[in-house]
Formats: sequence, C-alpha cells, structure tokens
Amino acid sequence: MQSTIPKIDYNIISNEMASSFNYELKKFNYAVSQYGFLLLTNTPIDLKVKNNILKTYKAFFELPFEQKNMVNMALTSSNRGWGAPQGEQVNPEFNPDYKEIFDSGSHEKVISKFKDLTYYSKNLWPTQLPNFEKNVNDYYDLCTQIGINILSFIESSLGFSEKFFINKFKNPMSLLRCNYYPPRKSSLSNKDYGIAPHTDYGCLTILLTDNNPGLEIKNPSNEWELIYPAEDEIIVNFGDMLEFWSNKKIKATSHRVYGNYNERFSIPFFFNPQYDTIISKKDKIIAGEYLSKKFNSTYLHKKK
Repeated sequence: MQSTIPKIDYNIISNEMASSFNYELKKFNYAVSQYGFLLLTNTPIDLKVKNNILKTYKAFFELPFEQKNMVNMALTSSNRGWGAPQGEQVNPEFNPDYKEIFDSGSHEKVISKFKDLTYYSKNLWPTQLPNFEKNVNDYYDLCTQIGINILSFIESSLGFSEKFFINKFKNPMSLLRCNYYPPRKSSLSNKDYGIAPHTDYGCLTILLTDNNPGLEIKNPSNEWELIYPAEDEIIVNFGDMLEFWSNKKIKATSHRVYGNYNERFSIPFFFNPQYDTIISKKDKIIAGEYLSKKFNSTYLHKKK
C-alpha cells in the first residue's frame, strides 16, 4: 500500500513570503486536522545531527546492565534516566511494551513554583559517556525550537490567535526519549508490541527514526499504514492534549510498533506546555494534572 501521509516542507511553511506558502499551509491544515501525522522535510535536523544523536543513544544502550542500572528511573519517583525492558505499558489490553527507553527533560532553570514537581525533575546522566549529556541537551533544544515553529504553523493554518499556544511553553514539561527495540523473539505473542496501539497523551511529538520501518498509524481510511520516512524526513504527530485543547480541530491518531527481527531506534520529543496551563476551560483540565494521571498509569514503577 502506497503511503498517503502528507509531506510538508519546513522551509516553505516557515517563510510566509514563499510563493508556494498557501499551498503548503493547505497541506499542513489537512495533516493536522484529518490525518494527525505528517512528514516534515528540510528541517534543522540534518543527517549530521541525526547520525550524531543516534550514535549517542546507541552507545548508552550498548552499556552493560550494571552501568545502565545506575540511572534506572525505577529507583526514583520520576521519569528520568533508563527504563528497563517492559518498564512501560501504554495500553492495558496488551502486555508491557517490548523495549528499553532513556528519558530526559529540560536542562533549563524553571520558576520556583515548579522546581519540586516531578515533571521538572533533575535529569540522570551516564557518567561513562562524557559527551552524552551535551549531545542530548543540544538535540532537546533543537526540537524545542522546531516545536515552537510547528505551533506557530498550527495557529496560522487553523485560524487561532497569534501565540495562542506558544506563550504557554515558557517552562514546558517536555520529554526527550530514545526507544530501543531489540530484535523481536519468535516466542512473543500477539499481545506483545514494541509499543501497543495508543494515541500520544501530550501535545505534539517530533519523531526521528533510524529508518528501520516499524511505526504503523491508523490512517483516515481506518487502515494500519506502515510509515517509511526518507533519510532526511522527521515524523510529527499530535496528542490527546492538543486535540481537546483545540476543541478537536487537531487530530490525535492511534499508532503502534509491532517490531521485527532487526533492532530499531526511535527518538521522540514530546512537546508539552507548562504545568499550570489550562487546556480545557469547560472541563477545568490543567496540563500538569492531566499528564500526572497518564504517567502514573503507564510507567510501571510509578504504578507501584
């Protein structure tokens, strides 16, 4: 089946003076409101950046258990550091996800009323890898800037007021993750997924992959579609939070990773607003409280 996922040129959509801006904005509107996913081309995440961050995370996952366990998030009350195999369960109808993860948050100083909250916890870094912290934080900052621009594109394409979203991201609860999917074992059942079917529960996700196919999305025809991003493309999708924050003008789309007989790496950046952002006046939902319930129900060490 040929992919129908919309492809958007980041350079054109960033330049309102470009002759093809209106056409690109129309495609972007469709992607946001009907598809829930898009492929973004010509971003600042070039091949050099991509190869560097993938190499950085691969070095971590190649460490022996004893060294990874030194930054095991299960030993904390937060979601910072290494998540051991099957440490997360995004869909209770399936077994815990067949993967390892590494999570980190902001490295910037936050305002005092947020400093003791779990979502602004101090990051944990592997001391065996001297460049790891810098490389990960640099990539986090790059994704933050791209995320801000994407929100600006959404404001333009859907007719929201300028900075409707953006000014809620001064102290974001963003999370950068690397997923490591080991080769799938033949003994696994159909209840075992790399990530079981789910919608993201945050705002928007910027996803970089190693181009080993694995991600499937539920497309507008209600069919599971395997995504094949090109070497220089990144994937963007939208979560539940942005869907109801926008009164359902933005679509959160179900997706999954089944896994195959090759190892696979993917790096999602979950861009979320600051803790006290009201994302639904009608239902009086506060962003931090909403994320808290989701984190506590998916990270197995927080369930305990």
